[in-house]
Amino acid sequence: MNTSKGETMKKLASVSKQKLTGTNLESLMEMLASKDGVTRTKARKSLVALGKPAVPYLTRILRNSKLDHLRWEAAKILGTIGDAKAIPPLVKALEDSDQDVAWLAAIALKKFKKAAWPTLLRVLIRRRSDSVLLRKGAHHVLRNQKEDGFNDLLATLTKALESDTVPESTAIAAYDILKQMKVKS
Repeated sequence: MNTSKGETMKKLASVSKQKLTGTNLESLMEMLASKDGVTRTKARKSLVALGKPAVPYLTRILRNSKLDHLRWEAAKILGTIGDAKAIPPLVKALEDSDQDVAWLAAIALKKFKKAAWPTLLRVLIRRRSDSVLLRKGAHHVLRNQKEDGFNDLLATLTKALESDTVPESTAIAAYDILKQMKVKS
């Protein structure tokens, strides 16, 4: 991971010229972990341009990396790529130990709009909203979302997420939205 800027630029050039392989993706992941901001930015842009093939690598980083800045990068890139396969790890990242990673996961999930709801709502129901971080993240994701046939239910859920007095009301509101989604499909 201690590569010079010259070596980093060579890696970027080789990745862009060659057909993308797992080795090239690994190289981009190493660059993403760099302490140099310019190197990370270039790796981020390359991974966003790559799109869906990078998602499994990025979700693995988001789930397993011990480096806060690397999980932050992964959450940011996953939100930009917009592949629905990233939704479950992004929901899990709402409870990340680093507040900035959790915030970026919420921003990313917000971009998915209604597509992120089933996973998020199921977690809220299963966890009975015992996690303050999950509640805050879910509130950020769902706040100000509008969807015909769901606005009253969303208002009820966001209000429940704001309240600490009756956490069970969050699970009930989440269940009501899931039930309505099944009726509408």
